[in-house]
Amino acid sequence: MHSVVRTRILLFLLSLIVVPIATYSVILFARGYRPDISQKTLSPTGLLVATSSPDGAQILVDGKVTSATNTTLNLSPGTYEVEIKKDSFQPWKKTLVLQAEIVTRAAAVLFPNVPSLKAITTSGAAFPILAPDGSKVAFLQSLPQGSKIYTVELSESPLGLINREPKSLTTLSAIRKVGRLTWSPDSRYILATATSSAFLVDTSNLQSTDASLQLPVLLKTWQTQKESQDKPRLEALPQKLQDILTSSAANLAWAPSEKKLLYIATDSAVIPDDLKKPLPGSSTQTQERSLTPGQVYVYDTEEDRNFRLTGTGWQWFPDSAHLIKAEKGQIIVMEYDAQNPTVVYAGPMETDFVAPYPSGRGVLILSNLNPSLSSVPNLYAVSLK
Repeated sequence: MHSVVRTRILLFLLSLIVVPIATYSVILFARGYRPDISQKTLSPTGLLVATSSPDGAQILVDGKVTSATNTTLNLSPGTYEVEIKKDSFQPWKKTLVLQAEIVTRAAAVLFPNVPSLKAITTSGAAFPILAPDGSKVAFLQSLPQGSKIYTVELSESPLGLINREPKSLTTLSAIRKVGRLTWSPDSRYILATATSSAFLVDTSNLQSTDASLQLPVLLKTWQTQKESQDKPRLEALPQKLQDILTSSAANLAWAPSEKKLLYIATDSAVIPDDLKKPLPGSSTQTQERSLTPGQVYVYDTEEDRNFRLTGTGWQWFPDSAHLIKAEKGQIIVMEYDAQNPTVVYAGPMETDFVAPYPSGRGVLILSNLNPSLSSVPNLYAVSLK
């Protein structure tokens, strides 16, 4: 009887020791601690979370295959060359700095080596322009009786298709040749302007009105509307940054997530360090806080980091993690921190127009793929997935 009681007491005491130790060990393991045989101790590691779209890609660390994506790797703190690649897709590579007990993410979006194309229009398209909300593109067809304005929806159909049929809005018989199309800030109205005339088209009821006399007032009103949209976003930033953006920057373009800002520096300035408390696992890519006039930058409002881009013409990709532009017969997609510029399309293009689908599955371009058969360009959807 005494031996049974003694055994139970010993087991109870043992549990008081083992359970806390086991719990603490699990916590250390989750934080990235691993046994170090040479030092006979537990050493902290950095946690590399590697994902890819599409998934099932290889992860190479310093040139060695380690695993497949959608996994977490424990690596000693330090600097690593991380590459993610998959057959038939262009590779992703970045230099990452891993810190002890900190999660570092490698989120690779892989683009196909050979994208497919599908014609969206067959009777010609001119002056295409993307709506501010990114949901549709307006374009024009020139006809003997005037100019016909169309829109094409960029959202996916209920069946998951991104190739929607264009919708005819109106024919402007008074305008034979349009100089340009302009969207209103709320993506409801389209302004068609020619040399001496202008018409305003309401996309909600397909009504068009002559706006020639009201054109200066209309454009000023739209500019005021855009500034009122940007104002609360700017006011959410630190005051010192607000002052710099209002005095030394132009062409401000917010990412769809409204957490990153694309802009052009118009004057020299320096963004002060540590405007916000650093976040664990923030980007370790080289940033540039000294602004040079004419250069393009992206500011990350969450991580308080500012990256300088090469070249102009960039616009936001729908995922807010990439930028896109068309240039010299190429479409280039690049991460917002200026890493991994990728040519996703190279071929005939009439202009530097490119409009990404909100799903990120493709982009619209203007091209004449058969110049011997047609003298007018058409819109084509380029698949990116």
